[in-house]
Amino acid sequence: MRYLYLPILLAFLSVIKTAQAAAPSYDSYKAWLVSCDNTLTCEAKGFLNDESTIAGNTQINGRVDLRFIRNAGPDGRTEARLSAGFPFGLTDLKVDAKPLVLTPSAWQLKTQDGNTVLSTRQPAAIAALLTQLRDGTMLHVRDDGVPLSGLKAALLRMDDKQGRIDGVTALIRQGPKPASTVPPAPLTPSIPPAHATPSLPLNEQTHLLELTRTTQAALIKKYDCENLSKEQDDLLLTGAYTLDHNHALVLIGCAMGAYQGTSLAFVVSRTGKGQARPASLPRPVLSKEDSRQNDNTLTGPDLDKATGTLTEFAKGRGLSDCGTSSSWRWDGHGFALTAMTFQSACGGSLPSDWPTLYRSTKQKAP
Repeated sequence: MRYLYLPILLAFLSVIKTAQAAAPSYDSYKAWLVSCDNTLTCEAKGFLNDESTIAGNTQINGRVDLRFIRNAGPDGRTEARLSAGFPFGLTDLKVDAKPLVLTPSAWQLKTQDGNTVLSTRQPAAIAALLTQLRDGTMLHVRDDGVPLSGLKAALLRMDDKQGRIDGVTALIRQGPKPASTVPPAPLTPSIPPAHATPSLPLNEQTHLLELTRTTQAALIKKYDCENLSKEQDDLLLTGAYTLDHNHALVLIGCAMGAYQGTSLAFVVSRTGKGQARPASLPRPVLSKEDSRQNDNTLTGPDLDKATGTLTEFAKGRGLSDCGTSSSWRWDGHGFALTAMTFQSACGGSLPSDWPTLYRSTKQKAP
């Protein structure tokens, strides 16, 4: 009789496994990157970046990217998407010197505002595309294109992260394992509900700023935030903002670069008890050298007073074709990460179109 409970136990363990969030990851393979977020939705993206070299072709300017996006789980669907910052058609596509053969009815081609996207979610169409790409050197799109060096490694990493290696659902290294052996997708975490953050009285703002500068003088000095010119200080986000009845957020402008500034974030008690403390802003750890997991620095910060959402938008360069964006909400005790995108290599078809590393869903009302 005891064995009758085994299926129930296995089902319970499966639910527990599903509920656990995955650790986001980001890996690079020559001209390709692959990112997997906390729900194990993965994206492999290839484009001509600063480290890519295409011998004998000086016309390529890197306004094209190709990506494969796939949800986790046995039934996780894949989307193949080719994007360019100019119009193109199916006859403009080649792999090295050979025309790329696609079934027109299996693909959607849309051009809007000068940008073109060719996409499909049909497994047979994606398989046919990969058959033509996997041993190629370059996917040409008119006079531009996407290097294919690193494509197979990136897709193999995606298969590995989602538990598809040697299975029928793998994109690269297929095998006999049934789809049922693929682990289920982790649940998407819920985020604190949005709430408006009314402005603080001017006298309270002044008091909280002075309190923060006094009690956190050593940290402010460490980041050299006290030697700003008036012009720099005017451009940086410095101020005190409501978090809830007992807490406030204080931002101290710290540094001004060519096109964006950096601030330090602190949480301060509004009750007169305690001192300012550095805000803990959780971020995924992507490497052993990653030192920003919970630090309180923000590049290009903003606070949406209508929703109480704190955001960071850090451009890698002025074109916004690399960088990171993150958002957090206050849950009454600390800041909870609600979203994050990231791309280390600069390039691609559109600015700020970076792979997702963290996603969340709205918290259900009680």
